Amino acid sequence: MPTKRPKLTEKVYKVYVTHYTDGSFYIGFTSKDGAALESYFGSNTIKDKLVDHKEIVFTCKSKATAKLFELLLQLSTMDSPKCVNDMFNVRVRASHMRGLPKFKIRFEEDKYNK
Repeated sequence: MPTKRPKLTEKVYKVYVTHYTDGSFYIGFTSKDGAALESYFGSNTIKDKLVDHKEIVFTCKSKATAKLFELLLQLSTMDSPKCVNDMFNVRVRASHMRGLPKFKIRFEEDKYNK
């Protein structure tokens, strides 16, 4: 008789913003939770800044949806000198966008708005 495997708990993916004491911030995503989440501040290379706090801004059960939300949040703050993200995640299947909150993108130059 085959042995039963224990059920794996379903991962919950989180998009977070790490706020630093100098007012700058980093946007990232993770599936960590508990103590691992508390001590995790992303794969960013900033080691010389003091962390003020971390804010979870979006959670879902789809990794692709979380990555896409992370990208949208990064793009929305891309021109801010306080945003320290230098690498964007852009490989996401379009069909995974269904789980995101509804949003509109509007460019400052009307020629790009369709």
